[in-house]
Amino acid sequence: MNESDSIIVTNYFEGRMPDFHEKRKIRISEAISFESGTKTQPKRAVITTLANGKEICFSKPGKESFRKINPRIHDMFPGIYFNSKNEVETWAFEKVWEYLIKISLINQITFRKVLVLLYRNCYFIDHIIEKNGNLRYNPSKPILEYIDKIEFGLKDGFEDKFKTTEIGLLEFLHFVDLLGWNEDVKYNSDAFGPLLASSKKTGRVNTILSIIGAPINISKFISDIIYKTEHKGIIDVKLITSTIQTFSKTRGICVLGKNELIDFLNPFLINTKLKKND
Repeated sequence: MNESDSIIVTNYFEGRMPDFHEKRKIRISEAISFESGTKTQPKRAVITTLANGKEICFSKPGKESFRKINPRIHDMFPGIYFNSKNEVETWAFEKVWEYLIKISLINQITFRKVLVLLYRNCYFIDHIIEKNGNLRYNPSKPILEYIDKIEFGLKDGFEDKFKTTEIGLLEFLHFVDLLGWNEDVKYNSDAFGPLLASSKKTGRVNTILSIIGAPINISKFISDIIYKTEHKGIIDVKLITSTIQTFSKTRGICVLGKNELIDFLNPFLINTKLKKND
């Protein structure tokens, strides 16, 4: 690991984490307070404006607000707007995973770094509480410079391997933050406010950890195919069928176990408790 990489070294989060869950409640309350429009004319709430002029936004109400059975009354629609166009309008979880799998094929080390940035995002490590009390994804200058450095290499990688131009890494991280936020307000609130157990993972945590977990399993399968093809070995199909089975059992959740996650994201994700006991 290069010395510059030490800036993203992150300890594995576990336990009750009351401060973290309190921050989730703050965000749920804020989202509920956003003004809602209509199905055809939703109201847009600008969360952050980036240096390149792109606006990180929610539009409210979202489509799940109109479900006949068990509507999610606080559902919103995440967006990244530039020149009045939502650059992620057609994005679903499939596109999020596609973006990450492409990175894994460009460079495996870069892939692990991006996943750790997502892990930090999940637990608000690079968020700040603003003077008005709002919690925002706002990486420090050194972290932003680190993200810019990764993005610089990814631009060439996307063009070289896939002949595509993708959204920037910083925009992607903001978008995932919105996804997690929206899942929290959908599943951890009622008509009056936050409804969140002190250790509840439904919503933000399971969503972002699944965004991390599924591409790891798919990446392992792809790497196995490449290696076995080169060495005329037998491809381990279980690497992908186990992922499919996990999704079928958990209705779209693919959260890896502690040891598996730390092992794959080593040396960027660590367990200091384990080190103290060694």
